[in-house]
Amino acid sequence: SSPPPRPKRGGGGGGGGRGGHEKRTAADAERKTLAYENAVLRQVIERMGGKTPRKYVDEANVRDREEERERRRREAEAATKAREELDAADRELGALRKELAEAKGKLATTTAAATAAAAKSKSGQKEGGKSKQGRRGGGGNVVVDDRISHSSFEIGDVGLFMPTGLTMMKGGKRTYLAFHTNCPHRYLSTDNIEGTPDYVLGRIIYQEELYAGPMGTDSNPYGLHVGTKFWVLTVEMLNVPI
Repeated sequence: SSPPPRPKRGGGGGGGGRGGHEKRTAADAERKTLAYENAVLRQVIERMGGKTPRKYVDEANVRDREEERERRRREAEAATKAREELDAADRELGALRKELAEAKGKLATTTAAATAAAAKSKSGQKEGGKSKQGRRGGGGNVVVDDRISHSSFEIGDVGLFMPTGLTMMKGGKRTYLAFHTNCPHRYLSTDNIEGTPDYVLGRIIYQEELYAGPMGTDSNPYGLHVGTKFWVLTVEMLNVPI
């Protein structure tokens, strides 16, 4: 659209008696001139694809409201996720506590049975019979102790091995760890594992000292930190009376 016709500015002339009227006429002409220039400027902006200042403000307000809604939505999602993770952690902790209580009960039962088995094995030895090679006395012949070892593990000791429930060995065999007191990383050789027993009781006849290699390799089958020392024990199985 074409701009409106430009009004003429108020001119001078007349004497001092008409001063007030001339000032009002001049002010009115100035307002009309500014309105005209403003209209022309708006038409130029619209032809150039621009927007009126008010429209820019309205769009900015809409963007601000949308960003605020999005921010609140993200905060609500984060809070919901945090609550879900906390609930899951509480459930997992409860399950672990229950599993620990069950393991303690099973351990107490197993230890009592294993102690009875060891006592029966000892009482069944013939007096004055052939003694077994001991680990003490400079290699001399001594009677081997049938009590369950838990603070040290050497050839001739009796060990009680419990399934870890954490790692599966190759061939689907479970991992068994020696019951111990501050004497960790004594694992039962897979040669002594048949099926999935609740525990294994045996006399140590051989132990191999090793160091854990990279995670996920054959040199670290138990998921230990690289460089951790561990032992693989081979035992002579002891029968537990039922």
